[in-house]
Parts: sequence; structure tokens; C-alpha cells
Amino acid sequence: MILVILITVLVYFLTTGDSVVPLMVAIVGFLALLLFIIGVNYTAVMQKKLLKESAMILLDQAIALEENQATVDRRGKNSSVFMIEKPNTRFRDVAGMKGVKEEIKKAIVYPFEHPNLYRIYGKRSGEGILLYGPPGCGKTLIARAAAGELGVSFLSIKVSDILSKWVGESEKNIQLLFEQAYTKSPSIIFIDELDAIGGKRGGSSEGPTRRLVNELLAQMDGIEGTRDKVLILAATNEPWSIDPALRRPGRFTKLIFVPPPDTIARKEIIKIYLKERPIDKDIDYDRLAAITQNYSAADIRQICDEAADIPLRAAMRGNKIRKIGMDDLEAAIKRRKPSLLSWVRLSTKRMEYEMETEIFEEMSAYLKEYDPSGNNSSDLRNFS
Repeated sequence: MILVILITVLVYFLTTGDSVVPLMVAIVGFLALLLFIIGVNYTAVMQKKLLKESAMILLDQAIALEENQATVDRRGKNSSVFMIEKPNTRFRDVAGMKGVKEEIKKAIVYPFEHPNLYRIYGKRSGEGILLYGPPGCGKTLIARAAAGELGVSFLSIKVSDILSKWVGESEKNIQLLFEQAYTKSPSIIFIDELDAIGGKRGGSSEGPTRRLVNELLAQMDGIEGTRDKVLILAATNEPWSIDPALRRPGRFTKLIFVPPPDTIARKEIIKIYLKERPIDKDIDYDRLAAITQNYSAADIRQICDEAADIPLRAAMRGNKIRKIGMDDLEAAIKRRKPSLLSWVRLSTKRMEYEMETEIFEEMSAYLKEYDPSGNNSSDLRNFS
């Protein structure tokens, strides 16, 4: 708008024949003033932006110092960063998994109970165990039962307990985990979702994944002389994602597949989750176990909860209070599809892509049998 006015005035002077020198001087002065004002405003904006960025940096530093101090406080002599417990769960409390239990006994229970015999025959004790398989099938429960059988301290670690947004803090957490396990030995460290902190390292020499795996390898190698005091178990739903260095002998030596519960195990699981509930006498556990083919233990627990909701809600509407019946359980099963379907489909593709089928043979056999596209599928009613 200002430029239009200036051009209009200039044209007026040219057409009327008046001198334009005073006008030009005025225009130059005006433009100089305008540029000065713009420059002052730009400088003020940039200063404001720099002050804001500086304030954010100082705030981040203050938060970092506060969190670091909290970590230092937690690492005090009389405190524990990671929760330690001694589980009361035993193998007898875990339905099914006969083969899995025996493999765990051979790897950590028998060496712990008969250390002298193992030394005589030159057998290593305290082999690392990687439990792998579909989600919701009892990997955490069997790890707790192993600690319960031995009567040792149990440190159950989730990804959120290790990972930190601050550079180097995640590696310190891993170091602290092993230090704490030593002080509470004999102990079992159980790392859930190992793939999140022990995933395959890329080609780069740096990066958070590489640093985490390197620290985990260093700590596992560091317990070489104390394997009878600190035992390591881990679990994953994606074994193909685990860095090969972690899977080699001497680290996670034992790779144990934890499958979905079989018919006998499903029957026992249903009994466990109905044990404390009012149920009819005509509950047919054999039939329930048969029609929950391909369901995980977590699925069955949810089915029992949903079956209990049916008479509960009816009673809340003013109906007569009644027990959970067979019809309620069958209705809950009919409404709920197996949660393993998506895992089966994803695992089949990834195992082939990563070319890990020969390493995880038991899991490959399971996928071949139960994947809807498999040639040897026998009962896919629940996957259709």
C-alpha cells in the first residue's frame, strides 16, 4: 500500500512538472526509517527466540539433574532400584508345559541342587535361558515358578525399567541390574520382551540399540565365574529379532519354545480361573478344553471373566442371582476369537524373511501346523 502511494505521488510530480528532488529525498529518508524499524523488530524477535531456546535448554538440564539425583538416591546403600521378590509359585502351579519345565530343570534347577555332581562331570551351571513363543502363554509365570522352585531372589524386569531418554542412562540401568542381582545372590534375573533391548544391531558402530546390546553382552560375560549365583532368563514373542551374539552358547545357551496350552493344559487352566467363582455342577471341562483349541492362557482367562459377567449383569438388572453355567462359557468362547491369529501370521512371514526357521525348529513346526495357509493344518476352526 505504501509503495502504491509513493508511485502515485511520483507520477503526479512528473506530470505536473514540479521538481522531484525534495520528493526523492523524502522517499529515501522514509525507506531508511522503515528499514531501521524492520531491523529493530527482527532483532527483538531473534532475541526473544534465543531467550526461549536458552530457557528450554536450562529446563531440560534441570530435569536431567533432578532425574539423575533421583537415580543416585535410589541407588543408596539401603534402597533397591529394581523390585526383588521371592515367589511362592512352583512348577506344580503351572498347568501343562511338561517339556518346558524339564528343560528349565536341566538348565538351572538340577545344577543348583547338585553343584558337586555337575563339577565332577565338568558340566557348566547357570546357562542363560531364552523362552520364546506366542504372547499370553505363560513365559513369565514359568520363570517365576523356576525362582520359586529354587527359593532364590527374583528380579523381573520390563523394558520400561531399563530404557531411558537420557543418553547412557539405559546402559547404566543394565549395569545396575546385574550389580543388584550380585548383592542379592543367589538370584534369577528375568528380562521380559528381550527383543526391545537386545535387538539385532545394525551396521553402524554407534546408536542406542548397539550400545544396549554391547552392555548386555558385557554384563552376561562378566558373570562367567558366578553362574551358580546369578541366573538369567528372558522372554520374547519375536525370537528372530534377538541379536545373534546373545543367542550363542555361553549367553542364552538354551532356546526353549513355550507353545500355547494343549488340551490337558487348557482343561487345568479353565479349572484354575473358575476355582474361586460360583459355577454349576454340570460344567463339562473336557468339552471346554476341546473348543478352545488355539486359545492362549490369557484368552482363556478373559473367557472366564466374560462368562462371569453374564449372570453378574443379569443380577444387577434385578434378576435372580445364579451360578456360572456351561451356556455362559460357551457364549463367551463364541464371542472371543483366538488372539494368536495375528501373531501366527506375522511370525510366519518374519521367520521366512529372517531365514530363522532352522534355528527355531519347534516354533517353525508349530507355525506350519496352525497357520491357516499351512499344508498340514488339521483343525483350523478357530483360525478361519
